[in-house]
Amino acid sequence: MSGCRKRTTDMGQEETQDQRLQGRVLVVDDSRVVRALVSRTLRAAGFDVEEAEDGSVALSDRRIESFDAIVTDLRMPKVDGFTLLEQVKRIALGPEVVILTGSHAQDVECAVRALRLGAHDYLTKPPARGDEVVLTVARAVEKKRLRETNARLLAELKALSRTDPLTGVGNRRAFDEALAQEQARAERYRLPLSLVLVDADHFKRVNDVHGHPAGDQVLKAIAQLIAGELRQTDAVFRYGGEEFAVLLPHTDVEGALDVAQRVVSAVRSRAIAAGSQRLTVTVSAGVASGQGSALASVDLVSQADVALYAAKRGGRNRVCNQAVVSRRTPQIPLAAAC
Repeated sequence: MSGCRKRTTDMGQEETQDQRLQGRVLVVDDSRVVRALVSRTLRAAGFDVEEAEDGSVALSDRRIESFDAIVTDLRMPKVDGFTLLEQVKRIALGPEVVILTGSHAQDVECAVRALRLGAHDYLTKPPARGDEVVLTVARAVEKKRLRETNARLLAELKALSRTDPLTGVGNRRAFDEALAQEQARAERYRLPLSLVLVDADHFKRVNDVHGHPAGDQVLKAIAQLIAGELRQTDAVFRYGGEEFAVLLPHTDVEGALDVAQRVVSAVRSRAIAAGSQRLTVTVSAGVASGQGSALASVDLVSQADVALYAAKRGGRNRVCNQAVVSRRTPQIPLAAAC
């Protein structure tokens, strides 16, 4: 086995080339000598390093959030290290900050204050040992990446908690949250909002005759077919069992009826693969709509459910509108009648 090549950096530390560190680091110091010394050491260890002569340059000329770590002096003209640290801590998943400070008691007190404000660690300057600089910055980079990993895992966990595991669309919890948000927005800005409830016809028969795996395939296909008829601003959710809820922001009753009709037609015209079988299924849909402040007194779910029941009672494989059911708006197109 070939040996790993080693080399010595400018400040004396020994480094294995096959284990070179990686990370983006910004070195901020008004002393060009200190800045160059720290930067050379970090570059030799494999870091991607940029420099800035004070905090104002760091904040104005660069996207601070793109760095994994910042190594900064505390005492600088214009914008000092404390101000830079304060700005960085306001950034979600911002870089870790390593403080450069003197060795006097007053300097150490300042470094401790910086640690209390959220700095990762501090180094006295001029740095006497390069390996100490490399190790401290490497740990800062590792901490930043660990924070990123944790944030990503948390986001994934949150997404899973709001996703139906079978169909991949939003679950009931996600629907309840989205409906509340969209209804509040529609009320505030006096916008129309529509809801369509879609239910698979005779779904129990599918499970009884073809088995539950076939039923699962049917539900997945229906979810995909519904999604294929929606705009980017619309959303489909599995409301429960074989029932789906379609939320249509900025959509009046005529637009919602059009979407519902297209969904019913799309499902009816598609033979769904379920194992070695190809099944033809249909769905029924109920539409409910409201606009602006009137939404405060409208239960869209209940009204859409009433319309869906009317579609089922009227023969299935069709769309009904809550306004037609209550006979309040006879202007609804005949195609939507039950």
